[in-house]
Amino acid sequence: MKGKKLLALVTAGAMCAVALTGCGGNPGASSGAAGSTAADTSAGGVPSDKNVSINIFQFKVEAKDAFQKAIDAYQKKHPNVKINMETVGGGDDYGAALKTKMKSDPPVIFNIGGPQDVKDWNSKLEDLSDQQWISHLPEDSLADVKDGSKVLGMPFDLEGYGIVINRKMFEDAGVSYDSMLTFDGMKKGFDTLKAKIEKGDMKSKYPQLEAVMEYPAKETWVIGDHDINPALGQDFKNAAEAFNAKELPFKAADGYKKMIDFQASYTTNAKNRGTLNSIDYSTSLEGGLAIERVAAIEQGNWIAPSVTNVDANVLQKLDVLPLPVPGFSDGKWPVGVPMYWAVNKDADADKKAAAKDFLNFMYQSDEGKQIIINDAKFAVAFDNYGSLKPSDPLNQRIMKAVEEKKTIPGWVYNGAPATWTQKVAGANVQKYLSGEETWDQVVKNCKDQWKSMRAS
Repeated sequence: MKGKKLLALVTAGAMCAVALTGCGGNPGASSGAAGSTAADTSAGGVPSDKNVSINIFQFKVEAKDAFQKAIDAYQKKHPNVKINMETVGGGDDYGAALKTKMKSDPPVIFNIGGPQDVKDWNSKLEDLSDQQWISHLPEDSLADVKDGSKVLGMPFDLEGYGIVINRKMFEDAGVSYDSMLTFDGMKKGFDTLKAKIEKGDMKSKYPQLEAVMEYPAKETWVIGDHDINPALGQDFKNAAEAFNAKELPFKAADGYKKMIDFQASYTTNAKNRGTLNSIDYSTSLEGGLAIERVAAIEQGNWIAPSVTNVDANVLQKLDVLPLPVPGFSDGKWPVGVPMYWAVNKDADADKKAAAKDFLNFMYQSDEGKQIIINDAKFAVAFDNYGSLKPSDPLNQRIMKAVEEKKTIPGWVYNGAPATWTQKVAGANVQKYLSGEETWDQVVKNCKDQWKSMRAS
């Protein structure tokens, strides 16, 4: 998402952190939080004789249990610090919720995305450039959250996405994973499975299986943010370039349409596509892929904890295919840093110290690293995780793509005008699916609104 230079740097850091040993000191060693207490290693710990309470407002619903585990572990070491976490994500608009939250009950720790969020929240962002974890990241991995010499965010994780499939299910239908790495190959494989489902050939082994795909078009972040990213990636090299663009060329608008049509055509609502606008995230994931009602959904490595919570055995059957954009993302996966942790500049000194200390503990202590990798099931860009690496097949696929340099920028959409990807692109795609707009109207509205929003 930050161009070839950043991708190379993130690749190097991620390979050290997740795939190789000996890249950043001894395996499992923690720099910056190796002692028995995290406060010993942060930029200003909280005095143990003060009671401090901090609020976290975060978007990653799939990892909230892991984050709570980290909170509980930290509070056990620091009984004078109380941490409250609120999670808004999945089917909810985190950006809008954060704006409301900042007015009523400002959190001490919150999440930001790319250049637009840095611009919008700049006055609330604490400078984190003195934090020790920065030395364990690739040089340019913080480019999207820098303001001059200030570092305004801490990388959440390293994520990649595409079409998550039940690989075992396809193999049982006689379709190999490797045959589906291109648009044409994927279509052929999906057609094969669809035919077998319709004939009842899969019923004995997968009694709940009713369709190849589910498409949660209710979620404008799926049909907007993620689905449009490969198209934006053909106009702009990274989020920063998109952020500075006054107009949208939209050279890959037809590719965007093909990907939407592809996904919709393999659902149970293929002949009544407007119904897809009522399908939400949970229906597609916990009520779809995780219970083997469908064989594929467009998502990424972040769904591993949610699938595990439903059926850990199903997780081991999964894999990730590239997004099917002909001629562009064939054989390549969108990968990058999706979001960042930020600390509220306006919080009092003790709260900010506790917030920084907790983030150090969660990502840099031995105990925190175990939670991040094994419970949150994150891949990370930090170079000091030694041999500690994700064990689930989704993260392994994404990291293999990184290692083999088969990636495209994953978060170009973070450089779009604020709310454009969801409230313009996503909303217009919903109208296209329901028959209210032609594709030409979708393209015109997307281009016109980009230009208008940039001018305002």
